[in-house]
Amino acid sequence: MNWSASHGIELPAFGRYATGIFYLDKNSHEEAEKEFNALAESLGVQVLYWRSVPTNQEAVGAVARKSEPLSRQVFVTADVDEETFKRQVFILRKRATHELQRPGRRFYICSLTPKTIVYKGLFTSDQLWEYYLDLKNPDFLTYLALVHTRFSTNTFPSWERAHPLRVLAHNGEINTLRGNVNLMKAREGVMKSEQFGDELKKLYPVVEPNLSDSGSCDCVLEFLTAVGNRSLPEAVMTMVPEAWQNDRTMSQEKRDFYHWSACVMEPWDGPALISFTDGRYIGAILDRNGLRPSRFYVTRDNLLIMASEVGVYDVDPKDVTLKIRLKHALIKTQSIYASTTIFTTTTHTRNCRTATTTTHTRNCRTATTTTATTAIPIDTSEIVRRGPG
Repeated sequence: MNWSASHGIELPAFGRYATGIFYLDKNSHEEAEKEFNALAESLGVQVLYWRSVPTNQEAVGAVARKSEPLSRQVFVTADVDEETFKRQVFILRKRATHELQRPGRRFYICSLTPKTIVYKGLFTSDQLWEYYLDLKNPDFLTYLALVHTRFSTNTFPSWERAHPLRVLAHNGEINTLRGNVNLMKAREGVMKSEQFGDELKKLYPVVEPNLSDSGSCDCVLEFLTAVGNRSLPEAVMTMVPEAWQNDRTMSQEKRDFYHWSACVMEPWDGPALISFTDGRYIGAILDRNGLRPSRFYVTRDNLLIMASEVGVYDVDPKDVTLKIRLKHALIKTQSIYASTTIFTTTTHTRNCRTATTTTHTRNCRTATTTTATTAIPIDTSEIVRRGPG
């Protein structure tokens, strides 16, 4: 953006730097930033620049203003290959969250990645554009957007708990939360990683304290993609599987995948619509019973629009080429850099790690049988379009 040139900052090529917005104390943010800079340097990451995110305080209500944080944006880079850089940035974000938070200090990282930026707050979606002035900048461009307007039901609302989170936005609730978090904590004693080595233990706890059910789910999904070497769709399918045990219409390939993933992790279950993105993929999935509404359109100019209700975005009906209701047993993902694919009950295990009965189900626990939910027949066609650029 033009402000970087005006400050004498030349950003590296896309994918070679990461950025994110931090919520900090208005009167004492310098100390936290110095500690973050020192941590980054110890990990071989260079901090290029800190800036105050331009905001309009008058655009939000009195309650939001009273608890408003200072929004600071950081840019970091490292002289390593792209995959190594992604790992370094994740380690930096996770360790900063664990080590720089302390009683009496406000320190929250909305996101820190090479591909996405999270803008959120204690306000409505209409106020978002008025509050964050960057979003009005003509130089601001994006090829995807994940937006979620919600109100807290089981937790007290705050800037930090606003959606979207770092990877997902969640409409619903996780009924199995306590068991999921406890089992994730138990796994920390036996998990190993060749890529992360001794750094892995410094990323614990995987589920950060004092989070909502959505925040806990987000932490695990982020961890699976960053440390577990899974694609985002595969990680989502592991956490939110279909009711597959008694489905006789399911292909053996997919059954093997779910059998394998059941050995790795129990379902995060509850009535939910989960939308997600990592900048490479953007998509959504329903819980196994399909208890939340979701619909998506595809237009003639290959614009994908997905929302929980019809009419969120005005589209001329003549321009709509595809209109489908998201159902249970259906995950919708869009690959930004390759093709756009509707993964359905027969196709959504493609591009996932091969899971065969002989190699992935040995020594696995017996999968608990649940009430059968027969997959509703749906169109298994695929949509393909060219990616950006």
